[in-house]
Amino acid sequence: MELLDKDGLTEEEYLAAYRPGDWPKPSVTADMAVFREDEAGWKLLLIRRGGHPFLGKWALPGGFCEPGETVDEAAVRELGEETHLTGLSLIPVGFFSTPGRDKRAWTMSEGFAAVLPEDGPEPQAGDDARETVWFTVDSHWADGMLTLSFDGPERFEAQLIRDGGYAFTIRDTGGLAFDHAHIIARAMEKLGLLQPEPVDYGALNAQLASLVEGVPHPLANLSNAAALLWETLGGINWAGVYLMEGEKLVLGPFMGKPACIEIPLTKGVCGAAARTNETRLVPDVHAFPGHIACDSASRSEIVIPLRRDGQIFGVLDIDSPLLHRFTEADRAGLETFARILERAAQ
Repeated sequence: MELLDKDGLTEEEYLAAYRPGDWPKPSVTADMAVFREDEAGWKLLLIRRGGHPFLGKWALPGGFCEPGETVDEAAVRELGEETHLTGLSLIPVGFFSTPGRDKRAWTMSEGFAAVLPEDGPEPQAGDDARETVWFTVDSHWADGMLTLSFDGPERFEAQLIRDGGYAFTIRDTGGLAFDHAHIIARAMEKLGLLQPEPVDYGALNAQLASLVEGVPHPLANLSNAAALLWETLGGINWAGVYLMEGEKLVLGPFMGKPACIEIPLTKGVCGAAARTNETRLVPDVHAFPGHIACDSASRSEIVIPLRRDGQIFGVLDIDSPLLHRFTEADRAGLETFARILERAAQ
């Protein structure tokens, strides 16, 4: 027996009476944030718009989804039409639907991110794009405000605040079209390029102290400490400890990709921290003599000695894919974290 709805209609009867015009329909677009890396850092591809609205303004390549086309297919097509870039792996970064984001009509957009390989072709402007330009893009937080800095033929900044776990509210577009500052921030966050928000080390260290209190198992405490850092710190790709064994460091509990098992005290940032009994904060690991690249994605690192009765028994090691990820505030907070961990690893 065919099911009836609350009005006593079959599905066929319901569809026959359904009037699509009773509901307003939004347009759907795709916007693409394409990045590449060079010796100066990360760059973002922007187009100068060739038509209204925002004529002459900088924007992400993108456009409307056509009937019979998925938004993923629209993203590939629009990127090819406006930049002549093809074959890139497009990663969805979010659905953007803030009312008023488009001056023309009710428009929602799916944002995508992609990384152009080093040997990738140079983009060429086409369709609605007057020109295509690479801008060096950077980010930093201050007083709860995220600033995106763009450096190219022009220099400008956009400012946003965090609005929930994954969204941002734009306070200043910096001249970017539409809500593209929001899409760029989400794309950078998705790719691990966004500088993370400052950490509340008071709360973090209190949580560690509570986590290890009364636990008589050093290995368990080291493991939970690594997990806590992994869950709390933004913009990192490895967190854990190396433990002293003779004249070398041996891999201990960690979170992240598989790592180097043994590190001589004469090599790497970890070896230098253990050898000198000093915290090592390295803004750019590729500029550090003797750096060991366990993960080629790592760009900056902080290593803090762990001591027992004044003697080094290991190091706390945290890596980041971002240049200049760690600050003096991170050093102070993580050194306190290490002191708590030392007591828990006795």
